[in-house]
Amino acid sequence: MSTEPPTDAVPIQLNGQVQDPREEYAQDAKNTDFIVISVYNVLSLAQEDELERLSVNVLEDLGDNNFLCEYTSSDLSPLRALNFVRQVDVYRNKYKIPAALQATSLETANTTATMITTGSSMTTTSLMTNEADTLHSLDQVTVDIFVHETVGNEGFETLKEVIAEASGVQVDDMEFAPGQVRLSVEVDKLAAIAKDDRIRVIEEVLEPQLMSLDNNETGPVVTGPVVTGPVVTGPVVTGPVVTGPVVTGPVVPSPTEKSGTSYRGKDQIITVTDTGFDLGHRDNCHPAFAGRVFSLRAVARKGETDDPHGHGTHVSGILLGSHFSTTKGLIGGIAPEAHLIVQSLFKKDAQPFSLPVDVLDILAVPYDQGSRIFSNSWGVGSKGGIQPEYGNIPGKIDNFIRQHPEVIICFAAGNDNLEAIGQPTVGLHAGSKNVLTVGATGSKDSPDQMYLKSSMGPTHEKRLKPDVVAPGMDIYAALSRRVARFYGDTATSQDMPGIKWWSTSGTSQATPLVAGCAAVLRRVLQERRCTNPPGALLKAIIINGADRLPNVDINAQGYGRVNLDASIAITVRPPARSSETTTDTPLPASSGSLIGGALKQDEEHEFVLSPPNRAASGSHFKITMVYNDIGHRQIQNNLNLFVTDVATGEMTPGNSRSLTDPDEQNNVEQIVLSHIPQGGLKVRVHAQKILAKQDQDYVLAWSEFTPLPGVVY
Repeated sequence: MSTEPPTDAVPIQLNGQVQDPREEYAQDAKNTDFIVISVYNVLSLAQEDELERLSVNVLEDLGDNNFLCEYTSSDLSPLRALNFVRQVDVYRNKYKIPAALQATSLETANTTATMITTGSSMTTTSLMTNEADTLHSLDQVTVDIFVHETVGNEGFETLKEVIAEASGVQVDDMEFAPGQVRLSVEVDKLAAIAKDDRIRVIEEVLEPQLMSLDNNETGPVVTGPVVTGPVVTGPVVTGPVVTGPVVTGPVVPSPTEKSGTSYRGKDQIITVTDTGFDLGHRDNCHPAFAGRVFSLRAVARKGETDDPHGHGTHVSGILLGSHFSTTKGLIGGIAPEAHLIVQSLFKKDAQPFSLPVDVLDILAVPYDQGSRIFSNSWGVGSKGGIQPEYGNIPGKIDNFIRQHPEVIICFAAGNDNLEAIGQPTVGLHAGSKNVLTVGATGSKDSPDQMYLKSSMGPTHEKRLKPDVVAPGMDIYAALSRRVARFYGDTATSQDMPGIKWWSTSGTSQATPLVAGCAAVLRRVLQERRCTNPPGALLKAIIINGADRLPNVDINAQGYGRVNLDASIAITVRPPARSSETTTDTPLPASSGSLIGGALKQDEEHEFVLSPPNRAASGSHFKITMVYNDIGHRQIQNNLNLFVTDVATGEMTPGNSRSLTDPDEQNNVEQIVLSHIPQGGLKVRVHAQKILAKQDQDYVLAWSEFTPLPGVVY
């Protein structure tokens, strides 16, 4: 068979690198076990079986009907002969080095940018030059090298020496995690490293940052001695959950008995990975946490878990601090009966936050201790307005969630909006598909406006993020007694001499508000006989209960500001199960949720929602689907949501798309209707695209609701 490319060949773009098969097309695959197969349409089950019969192992959907595959034969002709295959080429070494890492030096990068934009606008030249400045101010770069998922332990071990020889870096100077090698290396050595067939991609290591401000813009410098005395205890003050006098609106309910349910997150274990915790002791701690510190873990400093920075203690207080009457009013956390795990990643003043090489370390250890809720007020932002792309670290986070479906992980969206006003700046970790990404609201003018610095979406891959927003401006919470100097206003309590709470702002502060809501909802669901609620269900209920804010860009607010009262109303009855629900067993449309079973390619599930006897004037209907996708850049398993008016047959697709062009970018879909039809609604979930040998489960949440004034759907 001819090795000429087909007449309808198309270029492949991967990691910013473009390969046109009309310019170069592999004769065979004798030097690699990894190929890229391009097909005309979504693969059917029969076509997947045909590829498997030819010993093709489909590893990843690269997007645009291109698939990364393992293939140990050198002969590509049997694959090229398939009528559903457009083209087959090898997985080229150039794909392994993202375009941002390709330049061998800053000078080369700037020269290349100028050459590319000759005769075009200066804006493009400036942008590319700034990107080079941001990513490569030096000729040496710290990178993570990731291997293909099919590379075994023995192959990974022998690869270390190969990398050492190609890079000139000793193995002892490298760091390792499963399938991952980290080292600092000269940029011009990357091409030599990439030649090894076991390597999947090389990514630059970007330093994370905390997602709150040093309130030097709004408050004076406060100094004082570091407190090292005995633990101070006192009564827990109950009352409305507030996080500071500036927080208004129906964000959270009172932590009292409502419909027989306590809204205090009782017995939930929440993990905060941050700068540390107060003085670093479970018992001798700020009274906001007395009796509820489950464990403290030192990660960056051997044996030290205290918080000299203050960020970790502050966000922990927003999550679950006990309530105290203070000089600034009542201050307390969202889930004051939950328990706290804190992992300290504070390293030094110049580096207040340092992640381990293996991001799974900070997830797996608390999970084994029983934690199912994670609040992360940090991440890699959009430096200089340049938005990071989805990479293997977000992929690891997404896969952890998929493999541990009862987990919900919240991430702060970031505070980079002023880096590129109105442009996408949601960060690296916040761009993970399966996490709940949180932006911040609040301004000096109105709580219904966005916090000015809250990062906007969509992600680099055009997914809608943040998912939701919550108050993030001037939030009061516990001040670490290890902090000797800080910016901002403080609050004190007559009952607790020497103890302080302080105020700061950012998506860091909004995130624990939402994680605390997740703890409350998880407890409520457990009391509704759903003993181990899926994290995706919590995410769906939070998103569905959120209120769209008037005159705010959807890319800034996502699905709206969290409304815990509205979310709790969805949990009035236990979640239904798709295995027990059909079109002959209607569920009430007023509110509810469903845990859906696994769907394979082209499978679907349908059920009916019956209208309420009497709908409130002006009420709308909203339904949200959430599922945990496989951890790769593109959507691997695409489910689509549809609702149909039973009486008229009118069908509405998720995320305001058309019936002929369903959403293929998001693993969250929502449909909003201006009313519930009198004949009821038929809900359908369809598996439009499922990666070979995989299946996909999902959850749904729905409710009647009344939009905020000024919001029009």
